[in-house]
Amino acid sequence: METLNLKQAAQFLIMNAEVLRRKAGNGEIPGRKTGKRWVFIKEHLADWVSGRYPERGQILRVIEGGLSTKGGSEACQSTNAKTSGGFKLPRQTAKEYNALLGLK
Repeated sequence: METLNLKQAAQFLIMNAEVLRRKAGNGEIPGRKTGKRWVFIKEHLADWVSGRYPERGQILRVIEGGLSTKGGSEACQSTNAKTSGGFKLPRQTAKEYNALLGLK
């Protein structure tokens, strides 16, 4: 895995460094700020350019050779989950809470 600083990543993307910094700060381009400096993973930038990197709000899908947000592959999920995740209705939560406390 090769990491790039802001200047190197901007050069790789053929983009102005300030524009890249702003887009990375907004979450439009994959990157992390470590302290006062930006760090980019070259493979993630290549996936982003090719359209294989998921945009905000899209579910991540795994395909052979990279990331994808489209296609016939299955969404990432746990195969040994006992209960489904997500928000529960207030009545369900209250019912479970009362059951744990031994209340009716």
